[in-house]
Amino acid sequence: MTDASSQTRAASPRARERLLAAGFLTLGLVLGGSLLHAQEPTPPVDPAAVQASYQRGFDHQRNKQTDAAITAYEEALALDPDHVPALYEVGWSYWVLGRWSDVVRVWEHVLELDPEHDKVPQYIDEARAKAALRERLEAGPAAGAGPEVVERIDGAGLRFAFGGDTMMGSPLTGVGLPKDDGAALFAAYAEPMKAADVTFLNLEGVLLDGGKSHKCPDEDTTSCYAFRTPVRFAKNLVDAGVDVVSFANNHANDFGPAGRASTTSTLDAAGILVAGPLDRSVVLDVGGVRVGVLGFATSPGGGDVRDIDLAKAMVQDMRGKADLVVVSFHGGAEGARAQRVPPGVETFLGENRGDLRRFTHAVVDAGADLVVGHGPHVLRGMEVYKDRLIAYSLGNFVTYGGFSLSGMNGLSALLEVDLHPDGRLAGGRIVSGRQIPPGGPLLDPEAEAAAVIRELSAADFGEAAPKIDDDGRFLP
Repeated sequence: MTDASSQTRAASPRARERLLAAGFLTLGLVLGGSLLHAQEPTPPVDPAAVQASYQRGFDHQRNKQTDAAITAYEEALALDPDHVPALYEVGWSYWVLGRWSDVVRVWEHVLELDPEHDKVPQYIDEARAKAALRERLEAGPAAGAGPEVVERIDGAGLRFAFGGDTMMGSPLTGVGLPKDDGAALFAAYAEPMKAADVTFLNLEGVLLDGGKSHKCPDEDTTSCYAFRTPVRFAKNLVDAGVDVVSFANNHANDFGPAGRASTTSTLDAAGILVAGPLDRSVVLDVGGVRVGVLGFATSPGGGDVRDIDLAKAMVQDMRGKADLVVVSFHGGAEGARAQRVPPGVETFLGENRGDLRRFTHAVVDAGADLVVGHGPHVLRGMEVYKDRLIAYSLGNFVTYGGFSLSGMNGLSALLEVDLHPDGRLAGGRIVSGRQIPPGGPLLDPEAEAAAVIRELSAADFGEAAPKIDDDGRFLP
């Protein structure tokens, strides 16, 4: 006879099966419901909304409003991440701003979606190369560090630091102004610039907060070749240790008398001397040594490289005021084909840009101790003439937007020069950098700028060229 407890025990295997089955069913329903809830279909893409955002981006970029264009394109892509037109166009907007890794990212996605795209394959390799170059330069000789400040050559009296063409950004260019008002534009060269006794650069364009240029007759002023940097950017020059700027160049008159007056008054207030205008005599007292600086160009308002007699007279006059005389000049042809210094007169776009060999030798004969050129937007060679250094072009130094930075135009250099107390060249160093669009230099661990200057110096001046080593240091 089986008691209740036995019956219960006998029935429990089936009961357990039923209970387990019921439990799994319940768990399945619960989990299934959760999964169904988690996998609810996303709302369908609204093509009209995507197209509207895309069109806003296209219109903004056409009007050179790049940041606004990117915002609109990214709104379109938030709605449809695979919208090929928006991916392609936002890549161009990133290109304008020099955001190369972003260009590569979105364009590679375009090729995933459309391997036969008719535009991306033409340009993506260049973007990849620039992204890789930026990564290499940012790694630098010592990541994030500037160049060391080297000891002065024995017997040297003063140290000079020279930069070439400098334009810190203009709202009239397609790329506009750099972030943080360009506070980091000079970071790569900051230490040697601050360590020099006299730091100099050529300022392209004006420091002015408004106004219209005669170079921009149309209302659309975002594509004309005139430069207007906000006056507040003068702080960057002060922070970088700049003592003197040349304002003798073809952009000094971009905004007429108002632009010139704003620039000189802004620099005066910042304690930075201005060479170039004939009504200004620049003489610095550096530890009891009087240093005079003269600026020459082929444009109105300053000394003229084409007027050799006037140039000699100006140097001789400065010789009576200063112990050392530095001559800056803006001259020569422009562009990648203008790296050599030819004998005779150079022309560019039909304009006489000076006989630079004749000019530089004449001013040294008249008493100049150091001659530094700029204007061709590429590096040129250096020559030692009568124990005085002549640097024919320092290329693009710090340029943000508005300048071509492809190939040789992208090489940047800071030239350090040590002079003996009597003005003879003691030696110096070329600190090499490179600019990647939209601009602002990064140190180049491969020192390509120094190598280029060494090659050009030997080719153009032979035994008169300074001896430049792989690190950019040189001796007479």
